[in-house]
Amino acid sequence: MKAKIKLAFRIVIDQNSTLTWDKYIFEDTYFEYKIQHQVFDDKENRAKNYWELLAKNQHAERIPFLLSTSVTNYISQLNGEIKSLPDVLGNTFFPIESFKLDLISSNTEDPSKHKIGITFYTPELALIDIIDSKYLLSKNIDPENGLETFMFAFHPQVAIAYYESI
Repeated sequence: MKAKIKLAFRIVIDQNSTLTWDKYIFEDTYFEYKIQHQVFDDKENRAKNYWELLAKNQHAERIPFLLSTSVTNYISQLNGEIKSLPDVLGNTFFPIESFKLDLISSNTEDPSKHKIGITFYTPELALIDIIDSKYLLSKNIDPENGLETFMFAFHPQVAIAYYESI
């Protein structure tokens, strides 16, 4: 075993997202954004987009965290797995332990400018090797009698987010 790792998978959701789940998240985060924008905005010198607001009020940096509460029920519907990322055998692979929402952009008057990213993180996995552009992994970090393994092909939206050499 080479290392303990956590993988991260990031999706971007905007007005052009086609999945129903993504559309609900878009609508709920945009609604919540407009509410939070009002809380942090200057009543006399209003900002229209997130970056203007952030330049005027550094406390507006909390908005992405506050938007996270509007997606937690949707995340819980995943039951701890991203089913759209199977292992090389086609089995549901990508277990998720946590997520982080980031606000890419938004505008109180133009929903087409609202864009968020959600990054999902796996629990710790054992990285055993990399073979032919595939991770050889195990969910068992501390083996006593061998390892049950699976392989996951490199994916453009997946990165190693944590690495600890063993």
